[in-house]
Amino acid sequence: MIYRQTLIGLSALVLLLVIWQSGYLPSRSDCIHCQDLVEIKADTFQIGAVSSDPTIGPDEFPRRHVTIAAPYALARHQVTRGEFAAFVTASGYQMPSGCWTLTLEGWRLDPGANWQAPGFPQTDQHPVVCISRNDALAYLTWATETDGRAYRLPSEAEWHLAGTAHWPVPFWGTQYEICEFGNVPDLTSKNKVAKVGEPCDDGTLYTAPVGSFSPNPNGLFDMIGNVWEWTADCWRGDYTALPLDGSALASADCDTYALRGHSWTDAPGAITLGTRYSLPPDARQSFVGFRIAADQPVSPAR
Repeated sequence: MIYRQTLIGLSALVLLLVIWQSGYLPSRSDCIHCQDLVEIKADTFQIGAVSSDPTIGPDEFPRRHVTIAAPYALARHQVTRGEFAAFVTASGYQMPSGCWTLTLEGWRLDPGANWQAPGFPQTDQHPVVCISRNDALAYLTWATETDGRAYRLPSEAEWHLAGTAHWPVPFWGTQYEICEFGNVPDLTSKNKVAKVGEPCDDGTLYTAPVGSFSPNPNGLFDMIGNVWEWTADCWRGDYTALPLDGSALASADCDTYALRGHSWTDAPGAITLGTRYSLPPDARQSFVGFRIAADQPVSPAR
C-alpha cells in the first residue's frame, strides 16, 4: 500500500512538472480577470469619419492615421455588477447615491438611484451602470492590486481598433442584423421608451447580461450597445489633438472624457462604432459602464 501511494505521489509530481514545462497551470483563484482579456494585435489604422458621410457629427473629424506599435489586451466583456460588488465588499469603497435614470417623466437625476438600483432590474451578470469615471478608476486600482496585473481604461484609439476589428463595414452587417450583436435602441425600446429605433428586436428593454449577443470578430462582447464605456481620453470635441501612437489624449485640466460603444438607449441617430459621447468624470448615468484594458497581452495565470 505504501509503495502504491508513493508511485501515485511521484506520478502526480511528474504530471505537475510536465504541465509546468508546457506553460499551463490552473489559474490562480485570486486572479479575477485573467481569463477574460483578449489580445488585440498592433496595427496601423484610420480613425474618424469621411467628410461625405451625412450621418456623422463634427466630433468624428478629422480622419487620422494611428499606429499602435505593441499588442494590448481588452476585456472580453464589460465589468459586471457582480464583479463591481466584489470590489465594493473587499475595499469598502463608498459611492454617493444619485444617478440619471429613465422615469415616467423622462430622464431625471434620481438622488436615490445607484449601481445597485439603477431604475430597472438587474442581476450580477448584467453590466454595472451608474458608474462614474472616478468609480471605474477606483475599481481598476483595486483589481490591479488584487491580481498583480496593471489594469486601466483603454484609450479611445485602442477601443476603436478592438471594436472595428479591421472590417471596412460594420461587423454586424445591416441595421436589420445589428440586434444579433448588441443591445441597442430597437423595436423593443421604440415601443416603450423611445420614438425611434433600429428595425430589429434584441428582446431587451434595458441592459442585458454580458455575453448575451454574438461577439465581434475579435471575440469581444457588447462592443456595440448595452452600455457606453469610459475611455482614458480627455474630450476635445474632435480628433485634431488625438495622439497618433494610440495613447490616450491626456490633459491636466481635463473636465470631460470620451466614451464609446452606444447603449440600450441613445438619442436618435445612426448606430455606428465611430459614435462618440462625453461626460464629466463624476457623472453617473444608468446606461454608462466600463471595460478593462491592460498594456500587455494576458495569458492564463501561472
